[in-house]
Amino acid sequence: TESKKVLFYARSVIEAGLDPMLTVSPEGKITDVNEATVRMTGVTREKIIGSDFVSYFTDPAEALQGFQQVFKEGFIREYPVVVRHVSGVLTDVLFNASVYKDDKGNVFGAIAAVRDVTTSKKVEGQLHETSAYARSLIEASLDPLFIISPEGKVTGVNHATEKITGVTKEWLIDTDFYTYFTEPHKARDAYRQVLKEGELRNFPLAIHDASGKITDVSFNASAYKDAAGSVKGIFAAARDVTETKKLSLYARSIIEASLDPFITNDTEGKILDVNEATIKIIGVPREKLIGSDFSGYFTEAKKAREAYELVFKQGFVADYPLTIKSEEGKLTNVLYNASVYKDDKGNVLGVTGVARDNTQVQQTTDTAEAVNKELRALDVAKDEFVSIASHQLRAPLTTIKGHTGMFLDGDLGPINDKQREYLGEMKHANERMINLISALLDVSRVDLNVFIFEPEPTDFIKTAEHMLTELKSSIEAKKLRVETNFEKDFPLIQADPKITQMIFQNLLTNAVKYTPEEGKISLGIKKDDSSLIISVTDTGYGIPEAAQPKIFTKMFRADNARSNDPDGTGLGLYILKETIDKVGGKIWFESKENQGTTFHVSIPLTGMKKRAGGGWREESGLKVSNKLK
Repeated sequence: TESKKVLFYARSVIEAGLDPMLTVSPEGKITDVNEATVRMTGVTREKIIGSDFVSYFTDPAEALQGFQQVFKEGFIREYPVVVRHVSGVLTDVLFNASVYKDDKGNVFGAIAAVRDVTTSKKVEGQLHETSAYARSLIEASLDPLFIISPEGKVTGVNHATEKITGVTKEWLIDTDFYTYFTEPHKARDAYRQVLKEGELRNFPLAIHDASGKITDVSFNASAYKDAAGSVKGIFAAARDVTETKKLSLYARSIIEASLDPFITNDTEGKILDVNEATIKIIGVPREKLIGSDFSGYFTEAKKAREAYELVFKQGFVADYPLTIKSEEGKLTNVLYNASVYKDDKGNVLGVTGVARDNTQVQQTTDTAEAVNKELRALDVAKDEFVSIASHQLRAPLTTIKGHTGMFLDGDLGPINDKQREYLGEMKHANERMINLISALLDVSRVDLNVFIFEPEPTDFIKTAEHMLTELKSSIEAKKLRVETNFEKDFPLIQADPKITQMIFQNLLTNAVKYTPEEGKISLGIKKDDSSLIISVTDTGYGIPEAAQPKIFTKMFRADNARSNDPDGTGLGLYILKETIDKVGGKIWFESKENQGTTFHVSIPLTGMKKRAGGGWREESGLKVSNKLK
C-alpha cells in the first residue's frame, strides 16, 4: 500500500511539470515520461517507455555524451540538444538531469527535464541582430559617437571617435570620458547636465587628439534608460564644427567690415547680432542689444516694426527712412535696407538689415534741391527773355509781311513784273525768317529744359489722320500713295498732344517733301508691353550715308538738290529728337540713298485707356489702304 502511494506521488510530480520530464535506466532505456514529453515527441507513452533515450534527438551521439555525463558526474546542467518530433518539427532544448539512488546508495537511474528554449533562442537572435544593427548605425556615423556609463566611463565608441582622438577603441573603453577634451571640467559639467536633464544640445567643446591637434565640436547627448526608467548611460555625438566656425568668423568679419550699422533679427524681431557700428550709433553694449527688440531703438517704434514686417511680406525693403535714437538721445536719420535670410530648405530664419546714415545725404539733397530750384527759376527767366525777344523780332517781320502782301494783292496800286518778283522774294524771305525764329524758340526751350509737358489721354490714330488731311493737297499734287497700318481697337495713350502733333507733322511732312512723284508713304502705329511704336516709311531720295551721323544735329541739312527744300531750317529733327528724349522715348532711322527712309519713334506707355469704336475710315483722295492687324 505504501509503495503504491509513493508511486502515485512520483507520477503526480512528473505530470505536474510543464517541461517534458522522463526517467532513464543506467542502460539508457526510458522508464517513465510525462504528458509534455508525449507532446514534444509526438510518440505515445506506451511506445516511449522501454525505448532508447538518445533516439529522440537529432544528434544521438551528442545526446549519449550528455547522458553518460549524468551517470559519471551525477548531474548535468543546461546541456543544449535538439528534440525531433515525429512530424519533423525540431525543438531546441536545454537538458538538465541528475541520478537517483536506492537506500543503499546504488544508482537506480536518472531523472531528466527538457526545457524548450526555441522562443528564448529567437529572442536572443533578435537581440543579436538588433545589437549588430545598432552597431552598424554607430559606425555609419561620420560624427564621433560615445557611449558613456553613469559614472562617466567610456563603454563604446565608433571609428570616427578613434580618428578624432587618435586613440584605439580598446584604449578608450573604461577611460574617463572628459579627459579627451581641452576643458575637462566643462565636458564634465556637460555630462552632469545630461544626467540631470536627460539631454543637451549644441554644447561647444573642443577635442584634442594624441598629437595635440584640437577640433572644435558641437556636443549633443541624451540619457538612455532601462524598462524601469533608471539611467543606464549616455549616448553622445560630437560634431566637427571647424568649418562652420570658420564660416561664422568669416561672416563676423564681413559684418564688422561694414561702416554702417548692421543688425540681424529673428522672426520675432529680437536682435541676434550687431556690429561695432551699431553699438557706436546706439551707445548700448552688444550684450545688452542681443535679445532686445529691434524696434525699440528708433524714434518711431511702430514705423520701424512696419518696416520689419514689410521685409517678411515682400522679402526685402529698400531705403526705408527711419531715425535711430541713441542712449544719450542723439538722433540719426538712416535709410533702412533689409532682406530675409533662409536655411537650406527655404525656411525664413530672420532678417539682416543695414541702416545707412542719411544725415549728410539729406543735407546734400536739400542743398541740391535748392540749387535746382534756383536753376529752374533762371531757366524760366531765360525762356521768358527768349519768348519776348522772339515776339519783338516777329512783330516787325509780321508788319513787313502784311505790307508786302498789300503790294502783291494790288491794294496799293499797280506794280510791274520786276517789282512783283522782288516783293515775292521779300515775302518768301520774311516767311523763312518767321519760321526760323519759331524754330529757334523751340530749340531754346528744349535746351533750357523748360518745356511744360501736359499729358492727357491722346488718340494717336486720330492725330495721324488729321495730319494726313492737312497734307492732302501736297500728297495729291505729287500723286503719292499713302498706306496706313494700325492695330485694331487702338487705346488712348497718356501723352502730350502737342508732342504727338509735332511727331506726325515732322515725319509726314518730311516724307512728303523727300518722296518723288507717284512714290509711296507708309504709316504704322503699334504697341508692345511697354512702348508705342510709330513708323513712317517713304520711297524717296534717302539720306546720303555721309550725312546720316549728323541728321539730328542743329542747323544740318543734307545736300540733296532733288529734295527741293529751299525753306528748311535744319532744326526740325533736332527739336524732335530732343523732345522725344525728354519724355523717355527714342527716335532712330534706316535709310539707303535712292531707296527711301524709315523713321521710328518709340514712346513709353502710361495710363492707357481703351479707344472707343474700332476700325479706320479710308481717306478719300489719298488712296489710303487699311491693313488691320
